[in-house]
Amino acid sequence: MARILIVDDEVHVLGALRRLLRREGFAIEVALSGEEALEKLRTFEADLVISDFRMRGMNGLQLLGQVMHAAPRTVRVLLSGHADLRTGGCPSAEGVVSHFFSKPWDNEHLIATVRSLLESHVPVPGSA
Repeated sequence: MARILIVDDEVHVLGALRRLLRREGFAIEVALSGEEALEKLRTFEADLVISDFRMRGMNGLQLLGQVMHAAPRTVRVLLSGHADLRTGGCPSAEGVVSHFFSKPWDNEHLIATVRSLLESHVPVPGSA
């Protein structure tokens, strides 16, 4: 079972993503800040980290940079309603971020993309 850490300082976003991904059979852990996420990663070996970009304290890009150095095989996904990395809005994300999702996200697209990103890393629930 793939393990996913979701990081966002908005409780309703955490809850929505947790429910969505749990229904798909993933093991989920959540954190309300980058600092809390790094603490959780000491005991929760995430296969994929989904982080909001704008958070108090450490932003999502800074967090994913630290995740990249600590656990380079972990897939790193940035989620934001403010920065679109696909249009070059954040050149420092290159090599750090595996994928970018805009808020609001499409549930089916998010699940399909998460499964695809994890495919080469760990067995995904429901895949053949």
